[in-house]
Amino acid sequence: MFSKIKAVRVQEVIMSGSFNVIGNIKYTDLHIGKPLNTKNLNVAKPLFQNISQYPTVNEIVYILGGPKDDYNTSQAPIPYYLPPININGSSNHNALPNQLTEDEVEANVETSLDYFKESNIRPLQPYLGDVTLEGRYGQSIRFGSTISGSHVLNNWSNEGEQGNPITIIRNGQTEDPLKANFEHILEDVNTDNSSIYLCSNQQITNFQKAGISPTNHPTSYKHML
Repeated sequence: MFSKIKAVRVQEVIMSGSFNVIGNIKYTDLHIGKPLNTKNLNVAKPLFQNISQYPTVNEIVYILGGPKDDYNTSQAPIPYYLPPININGSSNHNALPNQLTEDEVEANVETSLDYFKESNIRPLQPYLGDVTLEGRYGQSIRFGSTISGSHVLNNWSNEGEQGNPITIIRNGQTEDPLKANFEHILEDVNTDNSSIYLCSNQQITNFQKAGISPTNHPTSYKHML
């Protein structure tokens, strides 16, 4: 029933239409650049339903064969795709475009429907034992703990015992134009766009409140602890 795994290049991601086509991709072999028309390209469905991680154009994904939705398992399998391959080590995107001619570049600009915007998003600094989820725009969730002995210090491990759990939800990361997008970054409660820290005997070092609300309103905070 299941065919061999194959790496392909994403040429279009379908984000509108009926429920059974949203998230589908149109793809080509790796050596093929952006076609002028994606209408007749092969289509693959996302393999996972409960976790959505749709690729962007020019990212590379693995496809494999699986059963159709008509309950007839004797028919030929249809393609399903896995999340994008970690080509560049980037949380923002891992596109690997082919080198195009000048005419092909102009054609791609005129016909492209891809509204994804590339930005300098850096990957989250990991620690042993962590489980992390990262979005393409600086969002992240860390299921971590108080740590000791790491060469990369953080601002939640100065108090408490090693192994005390901490959950950090961050929406938007600190921008630093001097850092490359492959350099790892830690959460910063004072400069990230917004954060939620669920602590367990930790003390967040140098935490600063966002400011004071107008008269007759309580103090407002940019972050939650």
